Amino acid sequence: MSTLDGISGAQDFKSKFQGDIVDNKCEDYHEARSIWNKDADKYPHAVVRPKDIEDVVAAVRFARDAGLLTSLRCGGHSYQGHSTCDDGIVIDLSTYMGKVVFDPSQNVVRAQGGALLGNVDRAAVPNGRVTPAGIVSHTGLGGLALGGGIGYLTRSFGLTCDQFIRLRVVTASGEVVHVSEKRKCRPVLGAARRRRQFRHRHRFRTAHA
Repeated sequence: MSTLDGISGAQDFKSKFQGDIVDNKCEDYHEARSIWNKDADKYPHAVVRPKDIEDVVAAVRFARDAGLLTSLRCGGHSYQGHSTCDDGIVIDLSTYMGKVVFDPSQNVVRAQGGALLGNVDRAAVPNGRVTPAGIVSHTGLGGLALGGGIGYLTRSFGLTCDQFIRLRVVTASGEVVHVSEKRKCRPVLGAARRRRQFRHRHRFRTAHA
């Protein structure tokens, strides 16, 4: 049964979580569990939509303590269906944590982990700037970048992950870790460390930010 009822720690989690918690008792459950990749038709216990980093930490720690499979979602484009799961929880960052801001003083973009590529373009392009990304505007920036990030501008400017200069990450243990050129953390970055992620131009903070 796709609900958090009966799972250890669920009531305490619900009382602290500020965002939305959608399970099969909610009218929009089937819409909430659906992702862009329709081949991945799965039934999580709940889809949770954090409003801030504290909510992300709470969701990760609840899932860890309860032993629940956890999926992280932004654009939901994962071909393998990693942005959803059966009998676990989906942390959907796209609803409240998709903010993107261009900072002209530092010539960087600050993006939350729920940002879509279209959000990044709308913030950067009017300022005469662009960052290498994918080819579909509703792809999630986080998932694309952490897989490397290949698109039309790759040959000229490198992978999306090459543009990282600072990250704020919530780890699987529910800890908040800050990573930059001066504070590198190899285990946290994982696949994102394909090349010289911390280079120039683009500031990306995972929506854990």
